[in-house]
Amino acid sequence: MKRILICWITFSLFSLSVHAQDKGIRIADTLTAQEKVSRNTVLLKSELDSLIRLYQVSDTKTVAQEPVIRTENNVPEYLLWAVLGLLTGVVVLIFLLYRNQQKFNETIFLLNRQVQNLELATYSINNNDMSLIKSKGKQSVPVLEKKVQSLATQLEKSLKEKEELQRLLEEYTNSKLDFESVKQQMMEVYKIRNYPGFSKEKSETDIVKSLLDTERSVAIYAYEHFLKPVLSIADAHKKNPAKINPEEREKMLNLLISLSLLYSEYLYLRITDLSVGGKMVERLGSLRNGNHIDTGLLKELNIEHGSRALVLRMVLDKMDIQNLSYPVFDETNLNLS
Repeated sequence: MKRILICWITFSLFSLSVHAQDKGIRIADTLTAQEKVSRNTVLLKSELDSLIRLYQVSDTKTVAQEPVIRTENNVPEYLLWAVLGLLTGVVVLIFLLYRNQQKFNETIFLLNRQVQNLELATYSINNNDMSLIKSKGKQSVPVLEKKVQSLATQLEKSLKEKEELQRLLEEYTNSKLDFESVKQQMMEVYKIRNYPGFSKEKSETDIVKSLLDTERSVAIYAYEHFLKPVLSIADAHKKNPAKINPEEREKMLNLLISLSLLYSEYLYLRITDLSVGGKMVERLGSLRNGNHIDTGLLKELNIEHGSRALVLRMVLDKMDIQNLSYPVFDETNLNLS
């Protein structure tokens, strides 16, 4: 209240000062003798300052200072952490309860669906049973027994079929293992890479098949061209062998020697110690078509230098055997000398 009064006095004096200046009233530091007599409109500045100081001092004495109350935070830090942990646990617990409630609701929903389906199935079965009972009466039990017996028979049949399939599967597995073993042995016995028709692009099975085709073609060629004529001559003279004429005797000997020469060359495809060379593979491959030996693929016998073919040729000359049906020995034409 006193502050308001001081402000009001200050404002009044200021207004009075302004008003006095307008009408000739002023505030001065000193007064003349005349102004002291008549100074209605003049106020000393010292007087104004003394009045202000007087009211200020009285105001400061009367105004009581309000005490400042300082509050200190005496709450322990661990208590705050405990409260924070408790709140976190409560939030996690609420979340888990919410998840469990959702799972429980889903489980209840699925169970209700299953119960409904079971009720529908039971209802349909009961309807069928009731219709069966109504239609056949006391014969429903025998019918059920027949159905059970039929199912048992089917089950027994299925078990037997399963055993049969297992047996066939076991036989197939054993056969496959045996075939792989035989194929491996054939790959070791025969010089597969030297056989007619060999190709790296073929599978092992195709290579083995091609090998067997070559075996069969050589056997058929040897039988048709050499062994069959020998058997024919022998059958014709078996009642009187001593009367066989020289021509047929020479022919039989020629056929036997030619057959031995054919298989001698064929052994080059089997025995490791014998090296395959020249046109031997092409000649043996041409036997599949039943053709005769192409003499253009053979070398002429060299009688000036020693060779195996020359030794054989000289032995044949001693026996007066000239032209052979299979004139090949070691890539040489024994008929050309």
